[in-house]
Amino acid sequence: MDVGQLPPPVPGKITHYNIELLFDDALGEAKAKCGNPKAALRLYLECKTEIGEWEKVYTGLSKSHVFAGLQPNKTYSFRLKIDSSSVKSDWSTVTTIKTQAAPYTGDDLHHAIRRGNIDKVREVLDSGDVHPDAQDEKDFSALVAAGLRENFEIMELLLEHGADVNRKDASGKTPLIHAASRDLLETVKWLCEHGAQTDTLDKSGMAAIHHAVDGGFVKVVEWMLDHSGDYGFDIEQVETSGGMTPLNRCANMTPDSKAYELAASLQLRGANMSSKAYNNYTPLLNAIIRRKPRLVEFFLARGADIYERNESGQTPYEVAQSVGNTQIMRAFEEKVQQLNLMPKSLRKKSPKPPEVEVS
Repeated sequence: MDVGQLPPPVPGKITHYNIELLFDDALGEAKAKCGNPKAALRLYLECKTEIGEWEKVYTGLSKSHVFAGLQPNKTYSFRLKIDSSSVKSDWSTVTTIKTQAAPYTGDDLHHAIRRGNIDKVREVLDSGDVHPDAQDEKDFSALVAAGLRENFEIMELLLEHGADVNRKDASGKTPLIHAASRDLLETVKWLCEHGAQTDTLDKSGMAAIHHAVDGGFVKVVEWMLDHSGDYGFDIEQVETSGGMTPLNRCANMTPDSKAYELAASLQLRGANMSSKAYNNYTPLLNAIIRRKPRLVEFFLARGADIYERNESGQTPYEVAQSVGNTQIMRAFEEKVQQLNLMPKSLRKKSPKPPEVEVS
C-alpha cells in the first residue's frame, strides 16, 4: 500500500554534536492510513551531504534515532520514507536542524583574557559553561591571568561572576602572591582592596611580602608596610621554610643590587635588626654568608649586634673571617676600631670579638 508523503522527522534533544530525530508522526500517520496500528514498518532516514547529495544514515523499525558525531553550530537536513512489504511512502518533506554551539571552555576564557577582549570574557562567563576560576596550562586562574596583565576591568567582571580572590593554585599561591612576586604594585593594591588575605602562606611557607622581598621589589614592600594597618601586612612575619622575617629574607635572598635599598626601607619602618632565623642567623649573619658587603656595612652602621653568636657559637666577625670577603672584613675592622675608641661606659657589655690590627 502506498500512503504517499509522510511528515518529516521531528527534532528531539539537540546538542553541539548530536541530533535526536523522532519518527512518531510519520509512523502514526502510516499506520493509520494502512489500518494496522500494530504494523512493523521499516523506516529509511537520509541526510544531505555538503555536496548536496542524500546519504542514508539510518534504517530500522525504531521510533527514533540519534545522529551523532556532528559539528557544532551547523545546519543539517533530513528526510524519511517507509518501505515495508505492506506499506510504502514517498520521501517526506525536508526538515532542517541546527546543532548547538559548542560549550565554552577554560581555554576560551583565558584566550579572551590574553587578548584583553572583555566582551568575549563576558560572553564566556555569561554562558555558564566555564567556572570563573578556570585554570590555564600554567595553573593560573583567570583572576591571576588578568592580574598579570593589570586588566582591572576584566578582574572586576571575574569577581562579579564569583571568582575567588584568595584561590590557591597547586603550589599554594594566591593571586596576591603571584602579583607580589612579579612587582605588580597596582595589581597588589587592587587585590587588597577586594579582600585578598595578606598573611596566606604558599606551600613553600612564604607569604606575599616574602616573595616581594625576594624579588627586591622595594615599592611593593613599602606600599605593603605603609598600609599594614589597612590590610594586615606584618613586617615581622616569619616564613616557615627558614624561619626568616622580611629583613632576614632580604639579607639572604634579595639581589645584591636591591638589597641595600630594601633593607633601608625595612629598617626605617621598624624591622627588628636582631631577628633570628631557624638556624639562629640574624640579618647581619645572613648578609655575611651571602657575601653582600654593602648590606653588611649598612647593618654595622645601624648598630647590628656584632657580638651575637649563632648556633655554632660564632660571632658575626668570626663568620666574616671564614667567608674571607675583603670588603666585609674591612667593614668589620672599621667597626671594631670605632668600638675600641668608644668610652667603655657606652660599649656593649658582651665579649668583644678577637682583637684586630687596624692599618
